[in-house]
Formats: sequence, structure tokens, C-alpha cells
Amino acid sequence: MVDINKIDDAETLYSIGNAAGMINNFAEAFESFKKAAGMGYAPAQCSLAFCYEKGHGVPHDYGKAVDYYRKAADQGFAPAQCNLGWCYESGYGVEQDVDKAVAYYEKSAKQGYPPAQGNLGFCYANGNGVKKDYNEAFEWFKKAADMGNTFAQFNLGDCFENGKGVTADISKAIEWYKKSAEHGYAQAQNHLGHCYEAGNGVEKNLLKAHEWYSHAAIQGHSAAKKNIENLKRQ
Repeated sequence: MVDINKIDDAETLYSIGNAAGMINNFAEAFESFKKAAGMGYAPAQCSLAFCYEKGHGVPHDYGKAVDYYRKAADQGFAPAQCNLGWCYESGYGVEQDVDKAVAYYEKSAKQGYPPAQGNLGFCYANGNGVKKDYNEAFEWFKKAADMGNTFAQFNLGDCFENGKGVTADISKAIEWYKKSAEHGYAQAQNHLGHCYEAGNGVEKNLLKAHEWYSHAAIQGHSAAKKNIENLKRQ
């Protein structure tokens, strides 16, 4: 274990914390992030907040998570802005406020942070904190999807399938569902399984339907588990 008491460089401490976290040494990660965060280093403040949020190396404390996300967000750190937005949207550690959630998502999204772009797209698609606007939703989903965000890729597929903000195109919908599913997004895997089961945009293939349902079910997707049972009755 590295003696972090002898280290006074925030970036070095942050790197040590990340390395410790990668091998599930959350206690060392927490202490490293805490010291770097105390020096005002925004990435460490964000990671420390995540430790408090997930209970990594420290008991769960959503209030402290929000405090440190805010410290990093106030410095313009995009991941922290996104996570703080999620806290406001979900009401974790702070009173639920979708307007503030959208404001933080926008700050982060405009810096090009894909998770925030996807979340902002979802807000526009569903009218959460903003007026429902499928055109705006499509644009944000597309930005994030092009950067590999699986949540956005799935939702972009939904836009193409149902003509939300774009001309309906089931072939392009399948293309984006596959990209999301192949990168492990359970909801896309389940939906792609349904497409193969129903022959929607692809040739009907119950074996492939079962395969994709199974990928999602392994991740605990409850609807996929039910879909597998329904396939057995066919």
C-alpha cells in the first residue's frame, strides 16, 4: 500500500485512487481521493462523491455525495455536473428538482460529455423539466450515440423506429439497437430479441431472439426473463 501521507500532489493521489479502485481496494481509493479532493482537485472530488454514493470504502452518504459533486461541478467538471443532475432528477441526497437536473445536464452536455447528452435527450423525449421536443431529443441522442454511449444508442434506435424527431426507418433503428446491445446494454438486448421474435426490421429468428433475451436476462432484466419463458411456449 502506498503511503499517501508522503504525497502532496493531487494528480498523483488521484491516479493512486484510480489504480486502487480498479482492483477493488476501495479503502485506499477513498483515502487517496479524499486527500486530493481536499486540495480542490475536481476529478478527485467527483470520484470521492462517487465513493459516498456507492458506499465504496465508506458508508453510503448521498448528502456528502451531493456536496462533493457540487464542489467539482462548480469548477466546471462535466462528469460531476452530470452526476449532480442525476441526483436532482432522482432526489438522492437533495430535494428532487427536475429543472435543476436539466440545468446541470445542459452544462455537462455542452462540454461534450456523452452521458449528460443522453440524459438531456431523455429529458426532451419525455418532457422532464423541459417542454417535450423530439427533434431536440434526437439531436442529443445522436451526439451521445456517436460517442458510443449505449443508453443513447438504444434511445436513438427508438427514435428511428417510432419516427421521433426523424423519419421512421426500422433498418437504422435495428442498426442502433445492435450497437447498444453488442456493447452490453440490457434494454437494447431485450428489445432486439423482441425484434427477432416478431420479425420487426429483421427476418424472424427465434434462436436469435432467445440469444438476445438471454444476454439481457443474465444482467437481471426481468422482462427478458419473461420473454424467454414465453418463447418456450411457442
